[in-house]
Amino acid sequence: MHHLQKDFFLYSVSELTIYPIKSIRGIALQSSLVNETGLWGDRRYTLVTPEGELITGRTHPQLTLVTAKKLTDSTWLLSHPNMPTSLTLDLTHFSQDYATITVWENTVNAQRTLEEADKWFSQVTEETTHLMYFGEQSKRFTKRRPEVSMGFADGYPFLLTTEASLSELNRTCPQRIQMAQFRPNIVIQGNSPFEEDSWKRIRIGSVEFENIKTCVRCIFTTLNPQTAERIPKGEPLKTLGKFRLLDGKGITFGANLIALNTGTIHIGDEVEILEYQEAQKYQDRRK
Repeated sequence: MHHLQKDFFLYSVSELTIYPIKSIRGIALQSSLVNETGLWGDRRYTLVTPEGELITGRTHPQLTLVTAKKLTDSTWLLSHPNMPTSLTLDLTHFSQDYATITVWENTVNAQRTLEEADKWFSQVTEETTHLMYFGEQSKRFTKRRPEVSMGFADGYPFLLTTEASLSELNRTCPQRIQMAQFRPNIVIQGNSPFEEDSWKRIRIGSVEFENIKTCVRCIFTTLNPQTAERIPKGEPLKTLGKFRLLDGKGITFGANLIALNTGTIHIGDEVEILEYQEAQKYQDRRK
């Protein structure tokens, strides 16, 4: 079968990103295996306090400067600009002990990792910190689809954003906003601004996804991905609040998805819209 060049696709994938540890810097990919729980390797680790409460970039911006490099399917090399040494994570050496942690509204049985990992991240966060892994005994499910399992992502296994929506935000935002501030897994190009609100089911390559809900955004989006410093005047939330405020829900940008099957997706893959839905209404109060 003859395939069109990606330039002829109406919609296509322009970015794929994973975040192996919740809140660290993303890793750009050319392709990725799609599992029910997310892109391969995405948010399989998280940091917690000794009491099992989440530690994220919302309160610890320095975590966003941690970079990960994949060495093997079971091994990551971590570094941070303020740390004199790197850290190697090899899950084959992890403790077999599990502990109960709290991930937003969920209680999760998470696997302990390495003592040296706890020490390394305690230096990064400047407080006692434990690195936990989503192990074989770990279970967590999405709220609206309790049959769908997931790892340590906030609410759903996949976050999709589009280049057109970012461009529309930047059209009236006084600060230049980067896509990395929204920490998506999948970025689409070729659509109209916020057209993704009306997509109910899409297909990328051989994988079908369902749009479960629009993504409500928080203060994490106001961090500069390169410096971990706050963007002036609370941007992009201030500008988004003028035209993307959903009554009773919050300020939205992007779509939370679940995968309906597994497969591999690539940069440049065509995005087919299989089913539409009525988009929620927003009032544009920008001048």
